[in-house]
Amino acid sequence: MTVRKPPEVPPAKRVQVYYKQLSQAATNINTASDELGKAISALDAALKKLNLGISAWVTISGGERPDQIFWSRDIGYAKVGHIWGIAIRTVSGHYNFPEEGDEEKWLFNEAPRWIRIEAVGKIPDLLETLVKRTEETTKKIKNKTKRALELAEAIEAVSESQPSEQEGRK
Repeated sequence: MTVRKPPEVPPAKRVQVYYKQLSQAATNINTASDELGKAISALDAALKKLNLGISAWVTISGGERPDQIFWSRDIGYAKVGHIWGIAIRTVSGHYNFPEEGDEEKWLFNEAPRWIRIEAVGKIPDLLETLVKRTEETTKKIKNKTKRALELAEAIEAVSESQPSEQEGRK
């Protein structure tokens, strides 16, 4: 029994078929990506209303090698350029040469798609970290405010007992 090979499809025809399929796949991925972007934009807008002014990062994925080289991909809430928002960064470097490390940051919807997909599952962890960081910062601000008030009172006490420059000229 002889097995017949199917006729070979010419390369030009294959390119046409695959390009049509790729065109439909591109439409689908862009639609899906836009929907993800809208969901993240809603979260981002809610966080911006809180006016936190506090950054926090959570590791999505990372690692290190025995030769002291490290890398990580992180999701965070941070200022990228002049804009606060949900962000993604990649970091890599060598522990012994931190100044030679590399960091790249994007606002979430500007990051590469594959990292955005990876990052979505870490959003609850990011919010938890933001709560902790905000509570810690609040305690620090209250402590520093108490110290600043003590300093202000000390200066006021001294300045009230000193004649002003204007009074000295009279």
